[in-house]
Amino acid sequence: MSAEENKKVVQRFWKVWEEEDFVDLIDELLAPDYINHSPGIPDQPEGPEGVRAVVDMFRSGMPDLRVVIEDMIAEGDKVAVRYTLEGTHEGELFGVPPTGQRLSIKSISVERVSDGKIREHWRITDTLDMMQQLGVIPMPQHA
Repeated sequence: MSAEENKKVVQRFWKVWEEEDFVDLIDELLAPDYINHSPGIPDQPEGPEGVRAVVDMFRSGMPDLRVVIEDMIAEGDKVAVRYTLEGTHEGELFGVPPTGQRLSIKSISVERVSDGKIREHWRITDTLDMMQQLGVIPMPQHA
């Protein structure tokens, strides 16, 4: 597949996060032996099952979840994406009860795509900012 075709697979994957019925779509887009090198939750199951658990947690915690793709760059079988998860914190998220706050969670990921399926995933998230938005860590005081 071309780099542009791989980008379309990855773009479709991130839009799945906004879908009500995402389970079958995840199975369609992820290889059965999918490897997540950056699990999003403690004790996350492996493979597509683990991704379903993370998407379900975010959809439950932020029912109005939107994924904003800021940048997408592809070369060979790798696609890098800079994106933001946005939504209102209306359900438990990472063990934090609902705050009603608008959240904007920034991340960068790299996906390896082969034969139209995502096979590997690496992610870096601004976890400090996310925990500050959730109220778990206090915001810094400015002088």
